Amino acid sequence: MSDDLNANARDRLVAATRGALAAVPFAGGLLGELVTEVIPGLRQDRIVAYLRLLEERMAAMEEANAKAALADPEKIDLIERGGFQAARATSFERIGQIVEVVVRGLAADDAEIIRRKRLMELLGEIDGDEAAILTAYGRSYAGGDRNAFDAINRPDPPHLGAGRAAIEQNHLYELGRDHLLRMGLLEQNFGNVKKGQFPEFDAKAGGFKGRIQISYLGRMLLREMGIELPFED
Repeated sequence: MSDDLNANARDRLVAATRGALAAVPFAGGLLGELVTEVIPGLRQDRIVAYLRLLEERMAAMEEANAKAALADPEKIDLIERGGFQAARATSFERIGQIVEVVVRGLAADDAEIIRRKRLMELLGEIDGDEAAILTAYGRSYAGGDRNAFDAINRPDPPHLGAGRAAIEQNHLYELGRDHLLRMGLLEQNFGNVKKGQFPEFDAKAGGFKGRIQISYLGRMLLREMGIELPFED
């Protein structure tokens, strides 16, 4: 619910924040301006971009289907979820991906729309770098684009004598990759392991040796985001 009370509360919060930031040496004034002007303006721009893209896509739908979507509570909820994610997006490319997921969901039937909203939630749980990593795995899957990882500037594995910066860059990259693994968007392929045996153990990594690849769920999410995968052409 949005009313004058909520607006006044928000104004008081902004005023209090500005007052606190004013006491910060050097950067206080800049941060205060960021809180009251830049950030709200950016969020508004993102919402406007989201709505414009969504309107363009819905205008291409049959009028009856578009009206039916706007009368369906589940589909309205999907649009709202997309709006919340768009407000937090850091690029217009990401907003376009959010719109793609929403539009595909609007075309789904009532039984499927609830489940498809789970894909929207998955998208909301990964950041832009993780989305790029997932895309690289998707495009390189099954011998596809061999240069897919060039787009994400994947760091080289640390070697003997590597400096701290190289080691830290690799750890930060692995954080994103491991998050995708935990979410089931990537998976480990251990090859052909005979019955009663285990994959080779990697003491350095603390786990079994295996090749990381995109999972079916990961490929499904990329398709929902409108990202073309070479091996599926």
